[in-house]
Amino acid sequence: YVVELARALSMMPGVYRVDLLTRQISSPDVDWSYGEPTEMLCSGSYDVDGHGGGESSGAYIIRIPCGPRDKYIPKELLWPYIQEFVDGALGHILNMSKVLGDQAGKGDPVWPYVIHGHYADAGDSAALLSGALNVPMVLTGHSLGRNKLEQLLKQGRQSKEDINATYKIMRRIEAEELSLD
Repeated sequence: YVVELARALSMMPGVYRVDLLTRQISSPDVDWSYGEPTEMLCSGSYDVDGHGGGESSGAYIIRIPCGPRDKYIPKELLWPYIQEFVDGALGHILNMSKVLGDQAGKGDPVWPYVIHGHYADAGDSAALLSGALNVPMVLTGHSLGRNKLEQLLKQGRQSKEDINATYKIMRRIEAEELSLD
């Protein structure tokens, strides 16, 4: 549904471009398209001035190289690669902001209005990007780590240490609190 949200948002008046940033993966375990750096989801209906769609308008999936590209990594194990992802995402945003500014004929970069993180790892990335760019951020979470930890402890099957080893729950909680702060 994140893809559908990006498509719908790109069709809204006043929205020129939506980039959905994710990790690039070239592995036989995933669809070949996950290795493509850019995938157009739909062309947009407005240019940067709110007129008919421009050459870069629309919704796109932008896949950022980070971590080992030849294998899928579960979200619980992505934490060591967050800063590398943020650095790549920042490079993309800076470049695209200049491109959009040039296309608009303004000479100045056209910056994002908001950074949206989806789940804890993306929330952590969004918070870091938001701080670097001085752009507001929002977070959509599936659940919260503190609640998940509490529920898993109530089940009594794993200790807090085992839960943390399996789910990296303390890092997730740290990321969520940074994102929600």
